[in-house]
Amino acid sequence: MIGLRKALLGVSAAALTAGAAYAADPVEIDVEGSASLVAGVSDGDGDADVNATVKVTGSTVLNSGLELGAAAEARLDADQPPQLFAGGRYSSLLIGGPRGVAPLDSDIYLQGAYAYAKGSFGQLIVGRDKGVARMLAVTSPTIFTAVNVNDWQTDLSGLNDVHTVNDFTGYSTKITYMPPANFLGGVFGGLQLGVSYSPTLKNCGDRLCAPEAGFIIAPDGTMLTEASNWEDAIEAALYYQKPIKIGGDRLLIGIGASYVTADEDALADLPLYDDYESYSFGLNLAYRGITLGGSIKNTNAGLASVGDNEYLAFDAGITFRTGEDAGDVAFMLGYGQSEANVLGPNPLDPTLFRDTQTAQAGVTYVIKRGITIGAAAQYVESTKPLAVGGPEDATTVVIESSIKF
Repeated sequence: MIGLRKALLGVSAAALTAGAAYAADPVEIDVEGSASLVAGVSDGDGDADVNATVKVTGSTVLNSGLELGAAAEARLDADQPPQLFAGGRYSSLLIGGPRGVAPLDSDIYLQGAYAYAKGSFGQLIVGRDKGVARMLAVTSPTIFTAVNVNDWQTDLSGLNDVHTVNDFTGYSTKITYMPPANFLGGVFGGLQLGVSYSPTLKNCGDRLCAPEAGFIIAPDGTMLTEASNWEDAIEAALYYQKPIKIGGDRLLIGIGASYVTADEDALADLPLYDDYESYSFGLNLAYRGITLGGSIKNTNAGLASVGDNEYLAFDAGITFRTGEDAGDVAFMLGYGQSEANVLGPNPLDPTLFRDTQTAQAGVTYVIKRGITIGAAAQYVESTKPLAVGGPEDATTVVIESSIKF
């Protein structure tokens, strides 16, 4: 199986680079990125956070019309952990795919590096990149870059746990294929499908990717460990968009759904883990500058079926934008909730569980197209067992400045 995986990766990479000497067009270089600066106060304590991504893509088009390219993406992000979580970001085990390549104490890392081929057959991507479950994800709408109730880059409260994006594989080395958009035509116009395959989520060693050793806390507080990793991760996703005419305007419907599974490879006898499985679904409705929507995710977090072990999260929100040019404003309301059960809850011994609720309101102003500034207020309530700190809550007020180029 390992030999087959290596051969598959090698053949795919060779196919992406073959024929480059016969390119009809010169190589074009494209640079894009985004950055955000967040400063605020959470329960009386001031804090700030900076996030930035830069992506460089080089591509050329052959005489046959086939586009070949490669991309590298770097990221600055202190809040993102070395590995993604199996369920929520603050209540699950660190057993997901990697954020990228860098020393564990570095806030700057290589997030993605891949080659691709695009043509009438669709698109094939080989290398370190996000999978289709994240590419085609639909969540509640937001007007902010970093401060959100779901899938945030900045969390000054340290309590947010709502995460409905199905990104268990992270930026692990993978193969992704997406057929041409709308390839079914007719009633299925606006449909995009995709599949991704990651041979292993432990692919660069020294705990820079998914760790060999996981952890879990027993009811008496004892820390248990088990060597384990995940392999043969498969994700399938779809995105469907449909405009419906209403008078002189249109209602735009966007639907996303995904499924992720991975085989668990236990290296010890302690049966704490199991094969990973996760589902997600999202819906957005957009009409006259108003967008309404939400999403839901359910996963077993890769844990063995002992009691009620799962992670369930959902979010919902509404935004209103006057436009995206200088002087335009936007408003939002958002809410998220998650329930994470690792060893409970058990009424007699509620050892490990975490229920979280997050509400947020905010406004942004467009200084120049691609440059915005905004303010948001967020309240988070987290319920945990007394053994691990008990209930917590936080009120956070922030100012976010962001730029996209």
